[in-house]
Amino acid sequence: MERQSGAGTNSVGSDHAWLVLLGAGLCMFCGQAATMLFTFGVFAPEIATATGWLPVTIAAAIGPATIAGALLAPIAGRAADAFGVRRMVLIGGPAYAVGFVMLGLLPHDPVQFIALLALVSALGFAATPVLYAQLATLWFARRRGLALSLIFACTSLGVAFWPPLAAKLIDLYGWRIAYMTLGTAAGSVILLSALFLLRDPLTMTPSVAPSGSHAIAPGMSLPEALRGGTFWVLMAVFVILTGVMAGIIVNLPVILRQLGVPPLSAASVMAVVGAAMFIGRLSAGLMLDRWFSPYVTAAFTLLPIAGLAALLVDLSPTTLYLAAVFLGLGLGSEMDAAAYIVSRAFGVRWFGAIYGVITLSYGLSSAIGPAMTGAALSSGISPHTVFAIGLAMLVPALLLLLSLRRRHLPFSVDVLVETDRLAEVR
Repeated sequence: MERQSGAGTNSVGSDHAWLVLLGAGLCMFCGQAATMLFTFGVFAPEIATATGWLPVTIAAAIGPATIAGALLAPIAGRAADAFGVRRMVLIGGPAYAVGFVMLGLLPHDPVQFIALLALVSALGFAATPVLYAQLATLWFARRRGLALSLIFACTSLGVAFWPPLAAKLIDLYGWRIAYMTLGTAAGSVILLSALFLLRDPLTMTPSVAPSGSHAIAPGMSLPEALRGGTFWVLMAVFVILTGVMAGIIVNLPVILRQLGVPPLSAASVMAVVGAAMFIGRLSAGLMLDRWFSPYVTAAFTLLPIAGLAALLVDLSPTTLYLAAVFLGLGLGSEMDAAAYIVSRAFGVRWFGAIYGVITLSYGLSSAIGPAMTGAALSSGISPHTVFAIGLAMLVPALLLLLSLRRRHLPFSVDVLVETDRLAEVR
């Protein structure tokens, strides 16, 4: 019987590792970002028209939903550490579908809608990056960066697929049936992926592996990680990177309008940002496998720094497009880099819990950053000032990344490969 490798050398059970990667990619294709967050802008005006609820009240619903999902990330990650990712997804796929069905059937006032959207986000723990980053980390060592980038790139494909489908469903059946149909489809794909493609490797916790066949994966516990300075450095880095870049990118249409950019040109700039994010995810994964990951992340951080610096001195169309590319590349690489560096800094034994806390921190930052940037722009602060503040905040994150050394990332590929070999002997 072929053994499924625990720390993912890709030498043992490698064929199934790629099937697991396919399943994880399908789940991220149906993830919260694509099916809930990016479809919300399609649903919101239609809900306001159909119900008479205030548009500003409906728009406010996405805030509690984002926070609910972020708060659950460490819990879902720790549960996956203890019980395995596949078990969590087998439960979470149907739960996500049920949440969407409730969202379509039950709300009869804005308060109920806000509460149910937050519930969908909470039930969507199987549609968040934490579980699938954990699978990629456990199955892949030498090609971990590539595996992470492929999984996360599927989110971008989902963002291109689900919002237009949502618009078509709303046009045909109304927003309530559209929500129920979309959620049922997404939850079904997640469940089928878990049934037929996802598998937990044997090198996990004793509760996941069959008796007598497991080898405990190397790594720190969450309390051990919290006691070290590396954890807090990484948290600060990714909170800053996400808050600044998401804050500017989300508000880029507003900024462009204030700068007098025509609507069609503004839309094309945003399309450039989306394409750059997709390229950033793929290219970052390849580079993380080849070079020291904090320095790769620092190189990608230099891109938005350069873009913002250019916008401070020149607002020509060429500069706008170039800055959009640099911002998209930077934000696209950030999710890959966070998961990869966490796995190298703290190992895989408690990866779900540790990465879940990091995800919580930059998830909240991704909500707070755009809100603060939007409020600043609405209060009369100029785009130039916003660019300058963003630039000033990115520089400390760059310096923190450059301060990391190999001793701060002790769980190297060689360590994990040797662990796999020992597990095989046992």
